[in-house]
Amino acid sequence: MIKSTKTSIKFARTNKKNNIDLFLKEYKNVLVQFVDLLWNTENIPTLLPKEITNQVTTWLSARMVQCAGKQASGIIRGVYKKQNKQKYILNKLIEEGQVKKARKLQKIIDQIKLSKPNIDNIEAELDSRFIKIDLNNKTSFDGWIVIGSIGNKLKIKIPFKKSKHFNKMIELGKIKTGIRIGNKEITFMFDLSDPIKKETGITLGIDIGQNTI
Repeated sequence: MIKSTKTSIKFARTNKKNNIDLFLKEYKNVLVQFVDLLWNTENIPTLLPKEITNQVTTWLSARMVQCAGKQASGIIRGVYKKQNKQKYILNKLIEEGQVKKARKLQKIIDQIKLSKPNIDNIEAELDSRFIKIDLNNKTSFDGWIVIGSIGNKLKIKIPFKKSKHFNKMIELGKIKTGIRIGNKEITFMFDLSDPIKKETGITLGIDIGQNTI
C-alpha cells in the first residue's frame, strides 16, 4: 500500500525558489510538446522511443526529457483508459434502451476527443535518477532534497520540515525514492504494509459524495 504526504518548500531561499520555477516551467513546456506529439496516437508506449523524444526542443537533459515523456505517456493513456470505460458504459446504456443517458454520455465522450489534457496544475514526477533525500543532517532543517540531472548544469537543493503526517508515515513504512514537486510543495510517497483484512464482522459502505476520485 502506498500513501503520500506533502511538505512545503517555503524554507528555500529566493534563488532556489526561482530555480524551481525555472525548472518546472521548462518541464511543463516539454510535457505540452509530448502531449501534442502523442495526442490521437494509438498504442502509446510507457517509455517513448528516440524518434519521438528527439522532436522535443528544450534545454533539459536527455534523461529529464525521457522522464517527462514517460509522465506525458501516462497522462494520455489515462485519458484513453477512462474513455474506453465510458464507451463500455455507453454500449450498456444503448443495449438497455436508456437513450437519454446514452446521448448525455456520448456528448461527454465527444468533448474529451476534442480537448487535450490540461497540465497547468501537473507536478513533475521525479524518481531516484534525479533526487536524493537526506534525512540525516546537522542543519536546523529536518531534511533536504537535492535535484540533479536537470540540464544546463542546474542543481537544486531544497530544505524542508517534517509534518506530523510525515512522521506518522515514516514510522509505519518506508519512504520511497520518488517525489512529486510543484511550485509550493513536495509530495513524498511511503510504502506501507497492507492492512490486515477482516474476515468477520459487519461490512460498512461509505458514500463520500463524490462521483470522481
